[in-house]
Amino acid sequence: MRKQGLFILVAAAVSVLLLPLGGSAQDVIKLGLVTPLSAPGDYKSGQINVQTVELAVEELNAKGGVLGKKLAIVKADDEGKPAVGVTAVKRVITEDKVSAILGVWHSSVAVAQAQQVINYGVPMMLHYSWTDDLTKDHSDYIFRVGPFNSEIANLLIPFLKKNYKTIAVMFETTAFGTGFAEALSKEAKAAGLTAYSIGFPAEATDLKPQLLELKAKSPAPDILVIASVYQAMYLIPKQAFEVGLAPKSQILCSWDWPTYPDFWEALGDKGVGVMYATFESEKMKLSPLGESFKKAFKAKYNFEPPIYAYFLYDEVMILADAIKRANSSDPKKIAVALKDTKFNGTTGVITFERKEGPVWNQWMGHQLFVKKMTAVKQAGSAAQVIYP
Repeated sequence: MRKQGLFILVAAAVSVLLLPLGGSAQDVIKLGLVTPLSAPGDYKSGQINVQTVELAVEELNAKGGVLGKKLAIVKADDEGKPAVGVTAVKRVITEDKVSAILGVWHSSVAVAQAQQVINYGVPMMLHYSWTDDLTKDHSDYIFRVGPFNSEIANLLIPFLKKNYKTIAVMFETTAFGTGFAEALSKEAKAAGLTAYSIGFPAEATDLKPQLLELKAKSPAPDILVIASVYQAMYLIPKQAFEVGLAPKSQILCSWDWPTYPDFWEALGDKGVGVMYATFESEKMKLSPLGESFKKAFKAKYNFEPPIYAYFLYDEVMILADAIKRANSSDPKKIAVALKDTKFNGTTGVITFERKEGPVWNQWMGHQLFVKKMTAVKQAGSAAQVIYP
């Protein structure tokens, strides 16, 4: 009996230690933050995802949380690998009992994860996973605040058509890269442009063979569009100069990684003149929430948030709003409430449209800009807006 009593006391002590500080498990609403936090995943972007969600949750909890309960983050590393990402999503859903998933990044990983959240009936929010495939199947559990490949291609074409005759798209052979290249090439050819495309493995570190192949094209490309994440995104511009493709062929990055400090470390003065597509600009007025987030993020982390951090921050706030409207932390009820979202986000009023193709539970309020680096170590906020 004494042993049994001791066992009960120890078990009770352990259960208390396992609970979040400040209350019981029932006092907490959990959000699953599944993102790349180690190689070969894009862990630098993953870390910004973590910082963004932590800031948003801190702000919400400081105001009393949601439904009188604190929000808690359950973090999981997907390593940029589909199989690992699937395991991570299953674990946070079945073991940690999260109410929603956010922070997913690599499109190939997100596609695999999407099937799991659909099976379990848990909403997943996409802030910068671009493949059209994620929303084209019209799931009730997939919601996207960020842009998608065919939308981005459509928005880029007016800029490309106005300034170039021949384009080349160099892309990683992932769901993101392949989908982006196919969409942009299709739109470019329809607009009367000559378009080349060439793929490479996402983990490649020597891209010179592909760059030399593009250099040998006739006519040579006027501009090289790079669709990549992590290591290759820094290597391609650098090696384009080394093989002599650049600067004759101008360089356009498909998203705003030139705002990362690593960009200047990799390219030095060769980074001057490099362009990038983005959904944020000084010409776009942030909402009061956007200004507040920008100020708070910079004060906490000592650098300005990239545009995808705005979208992710919005997603945390949208989930909090949906939980309130549903008056429940039940994932299925949250998913229903998300459909009727009308939220004044950081860059615009966010609603989820449902039409055809990939426009399903999709926000369509994005405005694309093309910016150009004009000085070494220039911050994105100081880059020149060249389009529109």
